[in-house]
Amino acid sequence: MIVADTYGPHSFHIIDRERERVKLGAGAFRSGRLMPGPLEAAVQALERMVLLCKRRRVERIIAVATSAVREATNGQQFLDAVRKRAGIEPRLIDGMEEARLIYRGVRHATDLENRKGLILDLGGGSLEIMYANSKRMIISKSLPLGVQRLRDQFGSEDPLSRKSRNKLTKLITDTVGPLMRRIRQKGVDVVIGTSGSHMTLGLTCLRLRGRDPWGSLNGYEVHASELRDLAGELLSVDAAGRSRLPGIDSRRADVIHFGAAVLVTALRMVKATRFQLCGASIREGMLLDELERIHRHKVPAPNPRIASANELIQRTGADPKRAEHLATLALSLFDSTRRLHDLGKRDRDLLQAAALLDGIGRGMNFLDREHVSYQLIRGGGLRGVTDRELEIIGLTARYSRRGSPKERHRHFAELDPDAQHHVRVLAGILRIALGLDRGRRGVAKGIRCRVKDGVLTVGVRASGNIRLELNAAAGATKLFSQAISHDIQFKQVR
Repeated sequence: MIVADTYGPHSFHIIDRERERVKLGAGAFRSGRLMPGPLEAAVQALERMVLLCKRRRVERIIAVATSAVREATNGQQFLDAVRKRAGIEPRLIDGMEEARLIYRGVRHATDLENRKGLILDLGGGSLEIMYANSKRMIISKSLPLGVQRLRDQFGSEDPLSRKSRNKLTKLITDTVGPLMRRIRQKGVDVVIGTSGSHMTLGLTCLRLRGRDPWGSLNGYEVHASELRDLAGELLSVDAAGRSRLPGIDSRRADVIHFGAAVLVTALRMVKATRFQLCGASIREGMLLDELERIHRHKVPAPNPRIASANELIQRTGADPKRAEHLATLALSLFDSTRRLHDLGKRDRDLLQAAALLDGIGRGMNFLDREHVSYQLIRGGGLRGVTDRELEIIGLTARYSRRGSPKERHRHFAELDPDAQHHVRVLAGILRIALGLDRGRRGVAKGIRCRVKDGVLTVGVRASGNIRLELNAAAGATKLFSQAISHDIQFKQVR
């Protein structure tokens, strides 16, 4: 369950979460019926969740039931019990609707602009496969490869024998193979995983690497080779051995090896080298669907990166007009000097986000605001970026006012050399833009650049006296000047 405040057709802020692993499908995929124990545990869990909603004064509750309930002969009995005891009306949905809602949630949290994405959501009963871009879902398929279903099918053998492991691999390959080959031929730019199983596998890979995520796992990337190694280990030990690995909850240890086997097979079949985690899924998709109904009109989904940056500005009380003006100046300088820094559109987007969010730490600690901004950006729930890109945005804001990136700075040192160069360039540009807005009155209106004899001349169009701003910008050139190997000077132009 998620509890959220909402602000429009595409905007919400999650204020509470609740999760209970009742394993509703345990035994159901073998017997065709929901077992009495899990059924009762699920109803009780929903009763507690509804009580929490009442404490939170929630105005509307929406709920859906998926694979285990729709396949069970007593699924309606369960829904009747939920209605009678918890007082809510769950909607029973099919695999196609489940995939559509998952896609809506993923698109809200992940940048699919100009990219073809393979989205995998692994539940207890089914694997939902979606092939999509930012505008539409192109292919969707629900396959009977859920972790609880596979456990029911392979019985209590733990660890699996070599014969059973080969049988499992063949089952998964035969089931996903035709669709994966079709998708691979169309081209895959990014593979995105959502659901608890994928989050658990991703978290374990990160912790085995010696990393711990900042709160949400959304946007973190793991290597397919890491997942392959982890799957091999998970399949070779029993549940107790699996639960000793960092990140694997003992309540998930009895099924997580099946999830690993499904995931690595899918990645292998589309020849993916990386796997990106997404923290949003069906619940967020349900919420977005409901918001669209409430507002009674369809509007295009906004860029998740910029939309979430603006939401963070609102939550921290920063000045949105000033943020927009600063971003305009920074982007203008980026565009005018593209030939010198040779960074691309994606880097431009990261600069825009860093410029928008530069001032969010100001109201909390003026003297140390760049460090506060960094912490808020890293933990602020930005969507549409990978963990590497989020670090670049945070460090761009961190070095936008003072100090230079150094190898002794831990977070900067953890970046690869290419990302470090991007931080130097973007922070250098943002530092100059801040100088051109030194009086915080929007005096600088536009930028025009010219390069001659190793000197970058920045002409600034202004609406009044700009002496303060030109002086501040001239004192903020060192970082960018070193990054592009050019001297920089300023002058006012008409």
